[in-house]
Formats: sequence, structure tokens, C-alpha cells
Amino acid sequence: MSAEEKTAWLAVGLFAVGVVAFLVLIPFGGVEPALAGFSVVGFSGLGPLLFRKKRDSKEVAEDERDKKIIREATLGAAHSCWCVAVMACMIPWGIHMFHDDMTISIHALPRVVFCGLFTFILVRSVTILVLYRRGKPNGED
Repeated sequence: MSAEEKTAWLAVGLFAVGVVAFLVLIPFGGVEPALAGFSVVGFSGLGPLLFRKKRDSKEVAEDERDKKIIREATLGAAHSCWCVAVMACMIPWGIHMFHDDMTISIHALPRVVFCGLFTFILVRSVTILVLYRRGKPNGED
């Protein structure tokens, strides 16, 4: 299993832990404080440090197939992140367009950023896992 695949499993696992923590914290303080449960997703950034190849290892760090998989996963995640950002901006606009209240809470802005970040991390990780299991990236026969 490659380092990228291990990192992807770590990110998916931490996202699942974040969802569980969010659901467990809701009864204790409501939705706002429970959002802190997703902070464990930040530890997925340690994946490259935990799973890097040793210097004296004779294994190849990554080959062309790994680079293609990583590139496709990153592009797919970027596209998904862009779609989430557009929806996060357009849905409130569409809702508030028909009301006299044309303001949106300042607290909505960080939520848009974090939704985009979580989308990027999750889509990239799941795509990496799917492409490694499938055995080949798109365009390769």
C-alpha cells in the first residue's frame, strides 16, 4: 500500500470520527458547538509525515501510476470544491433574494471555507482509494 493510499485512509477515518463526534456533541450544546467535532479532520495533514518512505528504503516513493492517480484525485476534488463553493454562495442568495432581509450572517463565511476544505479532503481521499483499488487511472488501458 502506497503512502498516498495510507494517507487517504487516515483522512477518511478521521472524517468518520469527526462526523461521529459532531453527532455525539449535538445533544450537549446544539449544532454550533458540535461543529468543533470536525476539528479532528485537521490531523489528516499529518499523514504525509506518518507514512513517508524511509531514506534507506529500496522501495520507489511513487511511480507514474501514482502520479496520475494523485493528479486525477486532486483535479476531481478541486472540481467538487468549486461546486460546493458556488452552491454555498448561490443558495443563500436565492433564499434571501425574495425576502426583505438581504443580509447573511458573518458566521456563514467560515462555514463556506470549511465545507470546501472538507469536500476537497474527502473527495480526494475517496478518489485515491477508488483509483488504487480499480488498478488504473482514467485514460490508461
